[in-house]
Amino acid sequence: KQWYQRRVRAPRFRGKTTFPRPFHRLKEVLEQRPYLSNTLIAGFFCFAGDLTQQLLYNDKIKLGELATFTGMGLVFGPVGYAWYGRLDRWFPGTANLTIIRKLFLDELVWGPFFTFVIFGVLPYVETKDKEFAMKELERKFLPACLSSSFTQLFARSNVPVLCVDT
Repeated sequence: KQWYQRRVRAPRFRGKTTFPRPFHRLKEVLEQRPYLSNTLIAGFFCFAGDLTQQLLYNDKIKLGELATFTGMGLVFGPVGYAWYGRLDRWFPGTANLTIIRKLFLDELVWGPFFTFVIFGVLPYVETKDKEFAMKELERKFLPACLSSSFTQLFARSNVPVLCVDT
């Protein structure tokens, strides 16, 4: 067997956490306040991602765009947490059929919703031009949804599993 075809038993951790010492408090906060922590983390990543792309591709930082993407992260943090939590309650476990069901629902419901916000709402918020936002949505929505589905399918069928809990 190739190295990526071997099944490795995932270690089970009982009792003590495996987080390094500085992350103990972060882990506690994540467990105690999942909505708040997911909101702040998503807001931070949207802020950091937009700031990084602006530093790489723009001459100066556009604070309005930075605020828009940070706000989007602050909204999608709890919404995403609720959505994926609901998927886990509807389809508990990690069997192949369960994962396919979760992926199907994710691509059918969450993906188009998220894509609509990115290509429909954000252009409107940035430009206040409804026609421009509609043209962006018409031009990019379907290709983005289709490419997302094919990317997910490719990733889950071709990326080797390095660690399988058996």
